[in-house]
Amino acid sequence: MNRNQFLRTIDAINVWKRGGQRAPHKPLLLLLALGRVLSGRDRLASYSRDIEQKLEELLQHFGPPRKALHPALPFGHLRTDGLWEIPGSDGLSVTSSGDLYVGELRRENIVGGFPEPIYDMLRNSPELVREAGQRLLDGHFPESLHDDIREAVGIPRTWEIHDSPVQPRDPAFRREVLREYERRCAVCEFDVRLGDELIGIEAAHIKWHAAGGPDTVINGLALCWLHHKAFDRGALGLTATGDGFKVLVSSEVHGLSQPLHWFLDFHDKPLRPPRNRRLDPKAEFVDWHQRQVFRKPPLA
Repeated sequence: MNRNQFLRTIDAINVWKRGGQRAPHKPLLLLLALGRVLSGRDRLASYSRDIEQKLEELLQHFGPPRKALHPALPFGHLRTDGLWEIPGSDGLSVTSSGDLYVGELRRENIVGGFPEPIYDMLRNSPELVREAGQRLLDGHFPESLHDDIREAVGIPRTWEIHDSPVQPRDPAFRREVLREYERRCAVCEFDVRLGDELIGIEAAHIKWHAAGGPDTVINGLALCWLHHKAFDRGALGLTATGDGFKVLVSSEVHGLSQPLHWFLDFHDKPLRPPRNRRLDPKAEFVDWHQRQVFRKPPLA
């Protein structure tokens, strides 16, 4: 497999899909493996010692809210994409759905990693590691989370590549969303400018662009950088009211400092609507965010 074939395979990994549900297990395992390459770690990683806990933490922080996280699923299923190898896997037991048994992975100290030709190619090209990582980030996560994920998996932000096959964002999206929300945060009304230039006001997707959300005002919100990041991490959510939407704060949000009020003060308060009420957030996008991003339950 050469460089271009590898990148095409990264772009085409078979991610489980059903009804718009997020399943970032394979992308997160690949990002974790890419970070291991950059740090000079061994090609093969022990599931129980090197992968399970770390991948579970990544799924907890950057995956959809779920009671069960299943870090073993991509460890086995990524083999079908040609990007993962488990030596001696022919002797492993599998469930009726093709999953590996977690107990056996732990008990037998099963190891896995990139096939040797791919690993060697990546070790000799840190630029390829970062390009593959950027494609995984662009394809499966909003930009507001990229730096956090890079840090968590050990991929330095030395430079970025955005020349990936992910559907490009419409450059008019930001302009139209900010205009409709009068260039103020829809949660806190932050609207600070330096001269005529806005500082820290961003156009957020409700259903992530990486998850197929469209670049339209009905899928957008004007948010300050803090509430944009919190919205994409699931600290903030929305719920419908009789005449619009209100803001929810996750019960997982806590802290002791004064800035905690930038969350608590807006819980259960109305979301500022767009000028044209026909461009209110579309219910199906809000529902997707509630199911796939927001960390339930909300504060009481």
